Order: sequence, then structure tokens, then C-alpha cells
Amino acid sequence: MSFPIFAGVNSWECGKFEGAKIIASDGTPLGKLGPRWESDSIFNDSSEHSTSWSSNSIFNSSGDYGNSYSSDSVYNESASTPPRIISKEGDEIGKLSIGPSWDSTRYDPNDIKYTCDWD
Repeated sequence: MSFPIFAGVNSWECGKFEGAKIIASDGTPLGKLGPRWESDSIFNDSSEHSTSWSSNSIFNSSGDYGNSYSSDSVYNESASTPPRIISKEGDEIGKLSIGPSWDSTRYDPNDIKYTCDWD
């Protein structure tokens, strides 16, 4: 699986993502963005939000939020309703999604992870 970078993340933008909630279109909380030592971070290997088996994980390729065909999935480039990224202040930063390339409001989770050094 490839992870193209669309709304490129710059290192100086990491502060706006840190602690931001990931919320599915149906309101389901899918964890937070932030360093792997944060308990609810999607990058924390011990968090339910980082597993391949949890229904509330974007990394569950069989689940609604992590497969390649659901309209709610991060990994469906054509998803119409990917999860929203909500700042600590409650403002929408954008969508957590791998595409499409013309949509600058979508941020690839892997781009955030590696640019912000949260791996």
C-alpha cells in the first residue's frame, strides 16, 4: 500500500496537530494525533486506536475507517466523509485522508507521523 502525500505537513505545523482529536463522520472518536507515548495517540502501539483489530482504529483494514472502499475511511482516496481532525480548541483543521490530491484540506496520517517525528 502506498501513502501519497497531499496536503503536505511542514514541521512548524506539528503544534496544530498535537492533541487534535480524530472524529469519524458518525461521531465515533478514533483517537488523537500526537507522540506515540500519549495514551490515546493513534501512533501509540498500546492504544486501541492504533491496532489492526479495533473497530475504532484507522489501521483496521477490515473496519469502516481503515479499509480501501468505505466512504468514511482514511485509506480510501475517494472517501466522501473521511474522519475530521479537530484541534484542542474545537476547530476543524481538516480531514485525515490519503487523498484526493487536489484537496488541500486532507492530511495523510503517515505524513503527520513522520514529519512531526511521532513514530
